[in-house]
Parts: sequence; structure tokens; C-alpha cells
Amino acid sequence: MTSFGSMRLDVPAPLVLPNGVKIYVIDGGAQEINRIEIAFGGGTFDEQKPMVSTLVAAMTVHGSARHSSQEIAEQLDFYGSWFGSRSLDHHTVITLHSLNRCLGNVLPMIADAVMHPAFPENEFQLVRAKMRGAYQTARNKVKYISNVHAQRLFFGEEHPLARDVQDYHFDDINTSDLREFHNRYYQPQNCTIVLAGRIDDSVLRLVTDTFGSLPHGGEVSTPHTHAIRRSATRYATVHHPGAVQAGITMLMLAPGRSHTDYIKLRVLVMALGGYFGSRLMSNIREDKGYTYGITASLLGRATVANISISTECDNAYVAPLIAEVRKEIDRLSREPIPDEELDMVKQFIISDLAKTLDTPFAIASYLDTTLFFGVDNDYFNRQVQEVAAATPAELMQLARKYLQADDATIVVAGDDASTAS
Repeated sequence: MTSFGSMRLDVPAPLVLPNGVKIYVIDGGAQEINRIEIAFGGGTFDEQKPMVSTLVAAMTVHGSARHSSQEIAEQLDFYGSWFGSRSLDHHTVITLHSLNRCLGNVLPMIADAVMHPAFPENEFQLVRAKMRGAYQTARNKVKYISNVHAQRLFFGEEHPLARDVQDYHFDDINTSDLREFHNRYYQPQNCTIVLAGRIDDSVLRLVTDTFGSLPHGGEVSTPHTHAIRRSATRYATVHHPGAVQAGITMLMLAPGRSHTDYIKLRVLVMALGGYFGSRLMSNIREDKGYTYGITASLLGRATVANISISTECDNAYVAPLIAEVRKEIDRLSREPIPDEELDMVKQFIISDLAKTLDTPFAIASYLDTTLFFGVDNDYFNRQVQEVAAATPAELMQLARKYLQADDATIVVAGDDASTAS
């Protein structure tokens, strides 16, 4: 069997400013550039109305008390900076890329927009309409439809992961909702910053001075947990007239990231359908030609985890495709994975982990995982050790324990979904 080399990632301790802001510094690289991620506890699991946290994040650069959205956009463009935002389960993240020499020109403006957004009504209407249109487009795709309906059956209709975002959700949101969410979560003591790139004393001082000057206030948010109320229905179809293909989603229960089985279960799921040479791809795409692509993923969130298998195919292939998925799952529970195949899976995972150490930005992105998904600082090093140590016998036992095809929630969405069996 292949011998896998050792890699190690030591997560630095954060600087904690007097007002409660925490700053992690990842220094490295040859270019005089930096990336600042400003994260606040509070995300899609914590909002009172669907899409509020996402709209708050999207509206961040659409004007503050001191700067209009046009001025912010022009300054970012002039100084060659890039801005982005995203809302996660329990966090909202604002990202700024900048040249070191230009950071002083853009950071104070961005910090002002993040901490004191104006939420102008006209800008809000435009952003909300654009987001509404994106969801209207998504709701016409069978892959989206099958995934949403599967999650509603799997997690329960009231769970945040089961939300089927409709037009009325957007109609029910106004700028007061955004201000309420912002006032609750965008506070110094609820703020964590990951600063990566070529970080010299002047860059660090600028960041600490900018965010350290924010008035002390706010409490550290506690992530909301939501009970899973799984439906007894294990197979459902959704008729979507005019669809060229059918979307298929299969969900199974899995342990969380902190569970002792999680890392080696990731190896098993990778072998099943996590890379191009996986069993599902080799059988269902390459051999049978039922689909262009099929994936199996282990989705470990901060408070919940599951295994997901997802694909699209012609309606005529739905039943045989599902049968082949069941066959591959059954094989993994009955037959140990050959050493040569397991070595290939391990190499794929270890190579992917090695990329984490390539650049300070990659290390920072990994650090995000530890912060946003509830894993400890030694998680990377445990992955390297446990992936390398996984045996065929262990993985076969995990397949028997977690790859329960008969207990999977399966949803098919298509023009003639009733043809599935």
C-alpha cells in the first residue's frame, strides 16, 4: 500500500481586541496583497424570516451614512479591490481583497459600510428583485426541485435547510427586518476577522485600529439549533411539466464532524461518488451511460450532517439508475474496497488537503472551516492521520452502519416523474 507523508497545520491563536473583535493572522506569500474576511455570528439558521441574512450581506456595500453605493463601487474599482459577501448557516461573512498599498484607502470605507449600512430603499428594491429572479430561475431546474423536496422530507418542513424560497418570502421582507438583524448580530464581540496574505506591521495596525475603534457592545451569538422532523415518506416524485431530464436526490443520515466516524466515513463516501473515478461515476456514467455526472457528498455542518447523492438523467433511466446506486451501496457493505482502489481514494483526499497549505489564502479558507462548522483546531491534522490509516475492513463496517439505501429519502423531479420506481 502507498505510504502517505505527514502534513501538519497549526492554527494560530487569535488576537483579541479590547472591544471583543478576534483577529486571526495568516502571514505568507510573495505578493503585497491581502484578504480580509469579516465574519459575524448569525446566519440563515438564526434569521426570523427566510433570506434576511442573505439580503443583509448583499446590501453591505450599497451605501452607508458616509458613502453612497456608487462611491463605494468606484473606489473599489479605482484601487483594484474586490468585495464579496455570503450568508452561511450560523455566520455572515464579508470579504475584501486588496493591494497592501491601497488598503488604507478602502478598508475604512468598507468597515463603515459593514458596521453602519444605510439600507437605502431604492437599492434594496433592486437587490431584492435580482435575488428573487435568481430563485425563480432555480425553481425551474429539476435538480433544485428534487433537492428542496428531499430536504423537506428529510429535515422537516420547518427546518432552515428545507426552505423552498418563494416570491412571497421576498414580499414579506423590508429594510426594517434587515436593520433588526444587523443590529442584533453585527457587533464587535460577535465579530471574527481572518487576515491573510503578506501581512506586515502596517497592514495589521490598520486592521486593528479600524476594528478596534468600534464601540464595545453586543454579545457572542449562540447558534440556533433546529430539530430534525423526518417524514416517514422515503420515496416521492414531483411532476415538473416540460422538463427535459429528471433530477434525483437521495439523502441518508450521517454523524456530525465531531463524531469519531466522520473522517473515515468521508473516505467511504469519496469512494462511492466523490471524485471522477468513483464507483458511481464509473458504473452509472462510464459503463451504463445513464447520466453525465453523479456525485455523493458527506455534508457536515455545525449542527447537522447527512450524505447526499445527486444527479440528473433522462426519465427513462430513473429506475435503473436508482437500482445501480443501490447496487453500489450494497457492494460497499459486503465487499472490502481493494487496496489499489482505496490507495487512489486516499491520494485524492490527501492531495486535496495538501492544497490547503499552498497559499495563505488557502490556509485562511481552511481556517474558515474550523470557525464556521464547529470543528477544533486540530481537525486538519486528524484528517491526515485518519485518512491514511483507514482500512478496507473499517470502511466496510461504516458502509453497513451509515449507507442505508432502504432508509434513504429519495425524490425524483421531472416531466414524467411517476415513471420512476
